Amino acid sequence: MPRLKLTVLSLRYSSWSMRPWLALTHAGATFSKETVELEHMQKQADFSKGTIDLTKIKPTPLSDRRTLGSVQGLFPVLRVDGVPIHESLAICEYVAETFPDAGLWPGDALDRAQARAISCEMVSGFATMRAELACHLYGRVPGFAPSAKTRSDIARVFELWSECLERSGGPFLFGRFSIADAMYFPVLTRLRTYGIPLAESVGDYARALDDLPAVQKLLEVASSEPRTAIYDDYLRALGGDPTRHSPPGSLIGVRHQFPCNGKSVTWRFQ
Repeated sequence: MPRLKLTVLSLRYSSWSMRPWLALTHAGATFSKETVELEHMQKQADFSKGTIDLTKIKPTPLSDRRTLGSVQGLFPVLRVDGVPIHESLAICEYVAETFPDAGLWPGDALDRAQARAISCEMVSGFATMRAELACHLYGRVPGFAPSAKTRSDIARVFELWSECLERSGGPFLFGRFSIADAMYFPVLTRLRTYGIPLAESVGDYARALDDLPAVQKLLEVASSEPRTAIYDDYLRALGGDPTRHSPPGSLIGVRHQFPCNGKSVTWRFQ
């Protein structure tokens, strides 16, 4: 078996790092993890003028990122006997092929194609939601009101989850846990961080993810990962607390209405 080394940003915050970490862990792979910190993300963010756009903060130079182990400036990177794979979905694909018994893609060809399609949609889509709801496993922002574009992204996520669960019968999107679930798990954490209620139709799915041993291990490991000042400051600027962590299911009964397929649907935390 080749030597596997996964270089990540802090698993407290990095959704792209969480995804292959979950795939590797669920597959039972033996791998080492290296967490790197980017200089620009450790500076205190200045939100005094009300600017909370994380995309406008000057990034760490590419040369410095490469010194830390990146290929094209981004993380995570999986090194297989020293050879780098530098995209989260590509890493997950490698894990699926190397550990076939884990069943990280559905066995049926059509289901497999659909799972790949929604995984690619996660990579290329939901830009507004990902920017506005910065990933933060342990922080909470009470009373957050997402923008119209973010609400549209959230509606699409719930539509996608509900359709997959209806077809497969659950408990995961394609029956058993797959790469598609690893790709969307960070979305569930974002919704909890910002107090966004879940569609009732996906409550059992959320609980299945919470109960997955790889997810429980992730929450354990992430609790000792380094803090990133810029993400903690972002939550504070929104009136949130980066240290407050409410367990899954603690917000049952919070109700909101969002548009979904042209209809007004009431959702709540499960």
